[in-house]
Amino acid sequence: MGFTEPTAALSDVHSHLQDGRFGDDLTVYFERARARGVRRFVCCGTSPADWKKTAAIAKKYPDVFPTFGVHPWNVGRVEGDWATALKMMLDATVCADGVSGAALGEVGLDFAVRNLDAASQEAAFRTQLEIANERRLPVVVHSVRANDLTLNILRDYSKVPVWLLHSWTATEAEIERALSSNVFFSFSPRCVAPNAVRARETVAKVPRDRILVESDAPTPLPPNGYGKPLSQIASFAVEARAEDGTLLSAPASVVDVAEEIAAIRKTPVDELYRQLTLNEKRFFQAWPTR
Repeated sequence: MGFTEPTAALSDVHSHLQDGRFGDDLTVYFERARARGVRRFVCCGTSPADWKKTAAIAKKYPDVFPTFGVHPWNVGRVEGDWATALKMMLDATVCADGVSGAALGEVGLDFAVRNLDAASQEAAFRTQLEIANERRLPVVVHSVRANDLTLNILRDYSKVPVWLLHSWTATEAEIERALSSNVFFSFSPRCVAPNAVRARETVAKVPRDRILVESDAPTPLPPNGYGKPLSQIASFAVEARAEDGTLLSAPASVVDVAEEIAAIRKTPVDELYRQLTLNEKRFFQAWPTR
């Protein structure tokens, strides 16, 4: 599949630009993304250790929308009154000059990792959702092998204006349940990889008006790409690769994701771009304004 020039601006709705593998200067990654039609970027914090850097990136780059939260992988590592610190960070960032409104994320449940305590994860998830519910903030959700509980929990926080289920793999019944909330589904390069059978089935089944694209940068790109020359994929990847040499995703990767989603859904690429533009507009309307 060859590169298709986007007919409308795209948004990378889930990334970790604060990750050290990007280095200290993000300019080159934004330039590459904008050259491919990517105009907005969501940068997701994962613990108190990276919140300040996430906020600094959003302040420096006006097109970055920050989120702050404790990722389920980090629940057992946070200490002290982190919930109060989270409230303060969210409140300060929403009101700060030069920063697009903040949301809660990345938060959720992950029952695939054996050494993570399920009860502690749920408690931390609910603590954070109380904060988002009270402030009416969007929430970026991580849910792995926990869909039933995740969907039950979402129903308890009706004041959250919009949910983003990121890189979500689900059954048709779970998708239907999720639609009872104001939910969007975002898909990363790994979700549309040729061997990601269950994820590709999810991509094919979600309603077209709920689809968004994400890089989940800097997670590894599909080892075999999408039939593109390795040199072409490499030109948009993060310079600091994984230890095994695997290419890492960057915000520009969402264009490849959009093309692959169009192929999976047997939809013309231009038509998908137009739909993504409408979806992104609705998604970002729920974010707090400065």
